[in-house]
Amino acid sequence: MPRARYGYDTQTVPDLPVRDPVRVDVRDPRTRSFGHFEPAQMDPGKQSQDLLAVTASMRTALLVYSGITVKMMVDGDLGAVGSTMFMVQYASEGVIGTHDHPFEETYLILEGVAETTLDGERYRLEPGDLAWAGAGCVHGFVNAGQGPLRWLETQAPQPPARHSYRFTRDWDYLRHVLEEGS
Repeated sequence: MPRARYGYDTQTVPDLPVRDPVRVDVRDPRTRSFGHFEPAQMDPGKQSQDLLAVTASMRTALLVYSGITVKMMVDGDLGAVGSTMFMVQYASEGVIGTHDHPFEETYLILEGVAETTLDGERYRLEPGDLAWAGAGCVHGFVNAGQGPLRWLETQAPQPPARHSYRFTRDWDYLRHVLEEGS
C-alpha cells in the first residue's frame, strides 16, 4: 500500500534526453538486460570462435547436441531469478526422449512440426501452438516435419544446478537392474 508520508512511494525522475536509438552492445555489462536475436544465430554451420565476440558470454553462445540447438536468451547469468527463456531448434533428425523436470515449461512453436508426448498423450504442434508441461509432466519431442523445428521455451522456476532432468529410460533401466537383483 503506498504511503502518503513517503510521497506515495513515487519518485519523479528527469525526462530521458532526446536522441536517436542505438544498437545494443551485448558485450557491454551495462546493457545486460537487452539483446538481439536473428534466426541465423540458430544455424550451427554459421557458428565459429570469432562469432563468440558478439555474444554476451559462452552461456549465450549456441549449444548443439543430438540434432538439437539451444540459444539461451534470459537466465541467471543475465540476472533473471525466477525463470529462463531460450530458443530451441531441432534438425530433421532431432529428438529428445521422454523425461520430466521439477519445474514448469512452456513451448511456443515458431516453425516446423513437433510430435510431442505430454503425460502419455501424443499431440501434433505447429506454428502458433502453445504447450505447457507442469512440474513432473513426462514429455518428449520429435521433429515430425521436413525442415527445422523451432520454438521459444520458458522455464519457471529456474532449473536446479543438479537433477533438472529425469529421463524415463534411466528409470526403466534402474527398475530392471533392481528387479534382476544386480
